[in-house]
Amino acid sequence: MPDQRHTIRLNRPQTLANRALQRDSTVATPWGRGVGKSWFQRFIWYTWIARWENVWRPGALRPMRGCRVVHLMPTFKACKDVHAALAEEDLGKAGEWGWLGAKIDHQRWRISFPGGGWIQWFGTKEANSARGIRCDLVTMDECDDIDPGVLDSVVRPWFSEPWSLKGLLLGGTPRRGRYGLLYREHRKGLEGKAGRFSVPATFDDAPETCDLAYIQRVREDTPLAIFRREYLCDFDSAEGLVYNIFEESFHVRVHDPRTIWSEILVGVDHGYEDPGALVVIGVAGGGREATCHIIEEFYEQHKTESWWIERAKEIRARYPRAKWYADPSRPDRIRGLKEGAHVEFVQAKNAIEDGIAAVADRLVQRVDPNDRTGRRRFSRLYVHPRCAHTIAEFRTYRRKRDPRDPERVLDAPEDRNNHAMDALRYPIFTRFGSPEPLPLIGNESLGML
Repeated sequence: MPDQRHTIRLNRPQTLANRALQRDSTVATPWGRGVGKSWFQRFIWYTWIARWENVWRPGALRPMRGCRVVHLMPTFKACKDVHAALAEEDLGKAGEWGWLGAKIDHQRWRISFPGGGWIQWFGTKEANSARGIRCDLVTMDECDDIDPGVLDSVVRPWFSEPWSLKGLLLGGTPRRGRYGLLYREHRKGLEGKAGRFSVPATFDDAPETCDLAYIQRVREDTPLAIFRREYLCDFDSAEGLVYNIFEESFHVRVHDPRTIWSEILVGVDHGYEDPGALVVIGVAGGGREATCHIIEEFYEQHKTESWWIERAKEIRARYPRAKWYADPSRPDRIRGLKEGAHVEFVQAKNAIEDGIAAVADRLVQRVDPNDRTGRRRFSRLYVHPRCAHTIAEFRTYRRKRDPRDPERVLDAPEDRNNHAMDALRYPIFTRFGSPEPLPLIGNESLGML
């Protein structure tokens, strides 16, 4: 390959991320609009390709040259919409990276290079069908529209060869708040573990690529929560709501009356001065992939134990095989319901943050893999419109604010507006468990060669 020297200017966040993304490293880039994420991901493809073109890989079992790059987005169509025209311009004969000599397969969107490297685009559906590939670099965009399980069970095995370069770059908008893949990787980067980095940034950090006067006009015309999410990449953009991914227009719906429930779960939160709550959940399907519908609620203050026993009897009459889950801190109240209403309780798990994560994981709006447009979404938890108190608590259950810095949102939730939320958390967390845990990878090596 002829000697090619480029002068390419990066803004500060791009410079920091470029330095961090080396061999055996994972870099999260929670960037607001205007920082230049899509351009930067293409820049990373090309620089890794250029650095390894015609370089023989030491330690490989068979001779191999070049760098193998995969770009992953929620759908293959999204990859093409965002990158196709610009990649063709970049890599064309007159393009800035034309000297790499790329050949583009427009059907599969596989880009091959004469020095042995290649770039392949996948949506999550295609990625699931490509579990056998091996590569060196993966860039992921719109991470919060990608199920964390795809990273854990599909992407990470792509790096299983000892000679793989194991570079991972993640970016996107925090659509799932603190319960998405982007926040998970961002948090790991902030913990300072070897090979893990996060480079958060907003338009203020990138004046070279942002028209600040224009963004100020956008701020004035955009709802605050949306501006904070899209432009500030704020994981708590919905004013510290615990379930900031709950959207009433999406999650509140009447289930199909023909639905046959595979299970009925009932959550119980005890109360007197504070409201007590019974939440009835219909489960359609099986395993972790099942869809849950909150179909009934009882939510009252200043009601005696006998009143709650009568409500439990009503639920038992409709759903005699229901499984009941209650706040384990009051075994006397559980015993009263069990003996008075003759219902069977399952020992409930009561880890608050883990339980919240389990509920949030089911609220996530996932891209329907059968929708070629990539627009249709589904959730694994819905609420019937008649469950007004549950809906209200989804809109008002918040995290505490730091008393020394009211702008800072803490991890711990407030102990209010959480009675239906607790009643929901016990069965969801106990029955379905936490989202899949993240396996740790990486080492201290920052050298590419």
